[in-house]
Amino acid sequence: MKSFSAEVRSFWLRYFHPRLGLIEITLITEDGLVKDVKYGFVNVPGVETVDLSRWIALPGMIDIHVHLRGLDLAYKEDEWSGTRAAVHGGVTAVVDMPNTVPRIDRVEVLRRKLVDLFSKSWVDFGVFIALPKDLRELYAMLSTSGVVGVKIYPEDYERFAALASRIPRDTLVVVHAEHPGLIREGCSFGTRWRCRPVEAELEALNLLREVVKSSKGLRIHVTHATNGLVVAYAKSMGFTVDTCPHYLRLTSIDEERLGCAAVVNPPLRPPEIAESLALCMSSLDALSSDHAPHSMEEKSGDVCCPGIASLDFYAPLILDLIKRGVLGLEDVVRLTNLGPQKILGVRGWGCIEPGCVASYTIVDLDGVTRVVREHVESKCRVSPYEGLELNGRVVATIVRGFIAYLEGEFLEKPLARPLPRGGDAWPS
Repeated sequence: MKSFSAEVRSFWLRYFHPRLGLIEITLITEDGLVKDVKYGFVNVPGVETVDLSRWIALPGMIDIHVHLRGLDLAYKEDEWSGTRAAVHGGVTAVVDMPNTVPRIDRVEVLRRKLVDLFSKSWVDFGVFIALPKDLRELYAMLSTSGVVGVKIYPEDYERFAALASRIPRDTLVVVHAEHPGLIREGCSFGTRWRCRPVEAELEALNLLREVVKSSKGLRIHVTHATNGLVVAYAKSMGFTVDTCPHYLRLTSIDEERLGCAAVVNPPLRPPEIAESLALCMSSLDALSSDHAPHSMEEKSGDVCCPGIASLDFYAPLILDLIKRGVLGLEDVVRLTNLGPQKILGVRGWGCIEPGCVASYTIVDLDGVTRVVREHVESKCRVSPYEGLELNGRVVATIVRGFIAYLEGEFLEKPLARPLPRGGDAWPS
């Protein structure tokens, strides 16, 4: 299939509108933004129309928690391989985490990361920065295009408490909620939830509540919640919260059976706790992958680095939850697009009004995706999902008008750009 012009495009879609449901439209885009929309099929003079109307077009999925690695950890993953995995999995934008080597806690390292994202990324992107030692570095990084907020890890809690009042108002702070005083190592596969119990997540929220009282209106987002109690507690404090497909699909029994392939932090919980999470999906603000790739040796040897790589199968893992009765299609749109937009302060992403960013995830709800390592774009080929058949598949991923992926082929690399921050819409 030939490459289409980056300037004016026309798509015939069956679009799932958050309010109107399924509508058939002809969408005309120009320079990555929606120029016009017509109901039904319309011939656009001089422009070839791409027919994707056999499937369902969703507002482009946004993954707010990925680890693209890169820098000195490029052997695990880099911005090219990780974002190709993203478009393969139906994701149109990602937000990268800062626990890289070197850590993204200095302007110099941030610049290196952004250069690599601009040149290599197949999707639009944002970056969370780590809490730096020098506040001048913090202010400089937060003012840099592409930076969407600050990530706080358990080892940062004490310093975060001391500095919270000096972080600019309305800064998005994403927190890995596990209190360091309540976690330890040494538990065997299948019992790691005992070493890193639910209480560690809850106590971290208690600490956050006290810190926020002294801050200037920071926006706290709790990522990768593992159970319903943490979701309810975080929401009661006014925080936003997400979880990941692996906490809904896998349990400690899978960790015992699969070993290192299913090791992640926070850990997989026993089945009855995982079930509690599925019952509170209406309270969640977003889903995220927490895509955390490692080398084959690091996921199958004595080292056993924690993390599950899942970007290649992100949309199918979520669509499968429809067949399992956990989500409806409207929930998928809320948790993968509308919720992430609200958390990040982004507007106009994947909608169909003029000026919207023309990024869409095209899915076949009746299709099946089989998880096999030969189909993976990520450098990480170890997966706890290996061999599973998931209900739903990605047909195409459109990133700002570019058909990045279609029916098993990578067609054209989009001109990736940083996500806007603070409620700014994309320029029309």
